[in-house]
Amino acid sequence: MILNSSTNLFKEALKLNFSFLVETLRKEKRLILICLGIFVLFLILGILAGIYFGDMISKYVDMYLKKMFQQILKNVDNKFELFLAILKNNMRVYLILIVAGTLTFGLVSLFVLMSNGVIVGAVAALSAKHTSVEKTLLLLLPHGVIEIFAFLIGAVASAIFLENLILEKKKEDIKTVFKRFCILSILGAVLVVVAAFIEAYVTSSFAR
Repeated sequence: MILNSSTNLFKEALKLNFSFLVETLRKEKRLILICLGIFVLFLILGILAGIYFGDMISKYVDMYLKKMFQQILKNVDNKFELFLAILKNNMRVYLILIVAGTLTFGLVSLFVLMSNGVIVGAVAALSAKHTSVEKTLLLLLPHGVIEIFAFLIGAVASAIFLENLILEKKKEDIKTVFKRFCILSILGAVLVVVAAFIEAYVTSSFAR
């Protein structure tokens, strides 16, 4: 009897939180689209830089990638260890985005989105030059779409207090805003985990 009651309460809590998450995503649609637009703009700039200034920037991109892979792949012997290494690296960046982004009312998050957009765009353009567009898409898309969405959600979460303070005509109470911040932050973190899993177990197979 107690177990059934607890299970029902848990289901109701999940249902309510899911409904609140959907409502929050709808409410923050404008902010999500703004963040997506910023990322896409700098992604295009990165692609153009890779196409037109590839010879100039390839050395720096190679150095950046080499340093990053050396750090991630250190003491990695199997796919599970690769998953943990990728997750550790990406979650660290995500937490910086959430914490520092919130403290700066989204400014750090904006910088992370812009820099990631440029880096991904430049790497994609240079990779397509040296391999093929198909190979590049296989190496980036499986995990990349989810990872990008995770960071977009994190950026939105970090700017949610500023949005309510300045942009919203009808202000919400701080408790509701904080709840929105928490549920978006958790969603982003879950997506980071999913993206790391796909990168380790799926994308890594295409790299061979």
